Amino acid sequence: MHRKKLALVGAAIALAGCGGPSRPMATVTSTLQPVVTKTVTVTVPPPPTPLPKKTMETDGTYRIGTDIEPGIYRSGGRSAQGESDCYWARLNSLNPTDIINNNIGNEPQTVALKPGDVAFLTHSCQPWVKSD
Repeated sequence: MHRKKLALVGAAIALAGCGGPSRPMATVTSTLQPVVTKTVTVTVPPPPTPLPKKTMETDGTYRIGTDIEPGIYRSGGRSAQGESDCYWARLNSLNPTDIINNNIGNEPQTVALKPGDVAFLTHSCQPWVKSD
């Protein structure tokens, strides 16, 4: 039995050496560079605030000093599309019932919008144009 084990060990050694000539293994070396990220911050100024206009071409409520400049404005009266007479009101607030002064009519209209006024409401009027 000892011979059998010896024969098996010898066969195993012989087979291990039968792989052909041994070649040296190639060694691959690579250098990894760390990934560097760069954050760039760009500050963009906000767009300029539009200046108050000197005309009011449509019905609506305009804020004095924001939407329109204070001053004297004129309208030709009732607009061609107006179903009613030209109505306007100077306002103490954005509430349409908080009236400082108002008027209604077909004829040309003139109004003085003051810096202390909060808003101006217009309905069924031709365009208002600042005249001063």
